[in-house]
Amino acid sequence: MNNLLTEAQESIAESFKHSLGESLQPQSVEQNPSPHFYGHNVFANGFFDRIRAHLPESKFYGGVKGRTGNVRAQKSRLALPMTDDNLSQLPGQLRPFWSEATKYFQSNEFLSLAISAYQPFLKEVRPDLINHSRFDIRFELLRDTTAYGIGPHADHPNKVMTLLFYLSGGETSEALGTSFYIPKQSGFKCGTGRHHDNEKFNLYKTYPYAPNTVLSFLRTDTSFHGVEVIEEENVQRDVLRWMLWKA
Repeated sequence: MNNLLTEAQESIAESFKHSLGESLQPQSVEQNPSPHFYGHNVFANGFFDRIRAHLPESKFYGGVKGRTGNVRAQKSRLALPMTDDNLSQLPGQLRPFWSEATKYFQSNEFLSLAISAYQPFLKEVRPDLINHSRFDIRFELLRDTTAYGIGPHADHPNKVMTLLFYLSGGETSEALGTSFYIPKQSGFKCGTGRHHDNEKFNLYKTYPYAPNTVLSFLRTDTSFHGVEVIEEENVQRDVLRWMLWKA
């Protein structure tokens, strides 16, 4: 990709940077069942509208069959990983917009910002990260539809954290949000990331799918989260997902 940015492209990167500085540095972090926070008004209103205006058509997304064994996800989730190949296929102004967004979200500067809220908790819940220096960033757009759902899971042990930027077009829906769960079996933990049956968990809290919000969570052996099965018809759940993995 060309490293010489036009003025318009510079404004894309700067807009993401300026919007996210305070949004990802909350005054408090919820510690149950695992460190996480939910933020409102993540981007400046005008820039949030601009992000939504640059969402690609579904034909530019692909399925997730080779990435997950979750049958519901295979049928009802589309993903657009921000790779060079995928970005090159985007038309018109979508290509420079998401190319510049990708450069910022894959930068060390953003990595430091994203993990900063969890620094006070690492010694206790993720001591393996304290001296770790090699990471892999995965950045993608997701589009879920009716019948999508995923049971409680803590994520793969090599995952460090996740950011879910909700790109709702106006509606606020708890039914489309992400839920955290507490196992009914006291003291139960999971170091594998496998998906569990809902019947073995109590729903702790659901963070609504709402315009211009973000859900951030650190991966631990108790970070059980999921999405209740979407029953509403004609749903389009757009999410910008950023994930940090140990390399």
